[in-house]
Amino acid sequence: MDTESEIRLKHFTALKSKYQATNYQDSSPSNLLYLILRKVELGIKISDLEFDWLQENQLFETIEIIQIQQYSLGEAKRLEAEFSNLKSKYKVAKPWEYSVDSFLYPIVWKLESGNNLLNSELELLHENNLNQTVAIVKEISNFLDLKKKYQATKSQDSSPDSRLYKILQKIDTAASLSELEYEWLLNHELFETIEIFEQQESAKQAEFNQLKVKYQVNKQIDANLASKLYQILKKIDADKKLNYEEIYWLQKQELIETIRIAEEIEQKLEFATLKVKYKATQYQDISPNNYLYLLLKCLETENYVNEDDFSFLRQFELLETLKIVNKKYADYLKSKIEL
Repeated sequence: MDTESEIRLKHFTALKSKYQATNYQDSSPSNLLYLILRKVELGIKISDLEFDWLQENQLFETIEIIQIQQYSLGEAKRLEAEFSNLKSKYKVAKPWEYSVDSFLYPIVWKLESGNNLLNSELELLHENNLNQTVAIVKEISNFLDLKKKYQATKSQDSSPDSRLYKILQKIDTAASLSELEYEWLLNHELFETIEIFEQQESAKQAEFNQLKVKYQVNKQIDANLASKLYQILKKIDADKKLNYEEIYWLQKQELIETIRIAEEIEQKLEFATLKVKYKATQYQDISPNNYLYLLLKCLETENYVNEDDFSFLRQFELLETLKIVNKKYADYLKSKIEL
């Protein structure tokens, strides 16, 4: 049987091999290296003096292994701190219920590294009522999609709070960027994204020019895409009713023809609505100058029509409209009798 001194010698030899210190010739268990390696093996932190000694003896590989091993001594605390930060960042409800060995840690870690979650991982979040976390996951997924769509994938940022996400959202809604936002893209060398944005702006400018011709804007007014005129013309083109403020703005610019066209479009839409309401859709004319338009408008405020109106409805065989007119008048007389 080996003596204790022989066992210590073998132990020292094994430690030198493990920590790549075999070049060190002294194998005496009384050597400082043996003490250092024993401490490292037991997870005891070694001092700066001991590191200095290793450096003096040119045991650089041993130092590297020890530094890595000693770094891992605080790993549990670091994991706890990292997980705590991630739970806060991804708005985990009741964070104290989830420890580092829970299903949640690898999920939020994946989110932090910019990776998409599997359906099974999303299901786990749903099952545990982590609704705020799910909402953030959707935002991250949308952000990643926008980065692909607008060729901004060189950016490593995946946070929905990032400036890039807000810029890409604006581009996706065809909104114009501010000078600061444009410069931000330049500074981050997102040239492909800038090119897409500029193409989008060129298309909008072309559309603006066409709208000015279409709605007879014959005055020299600011042609900036951020101008009020562009928004008003788009609204007219989408058959939407202008509000008083918008009409007043057009009046101030003396765009009388534009106002006239907008009013005519509005009347056509009203005429179409009235034809549906009074079952006169077979009547093809859509001009707001038409006699039927005035007749139906009158019906909106009056309970009866005159003999000429009846004749017009009979002439164009608007029999369903006649029925409605007769019923409306009968109801009116009935209510007067009851009173």
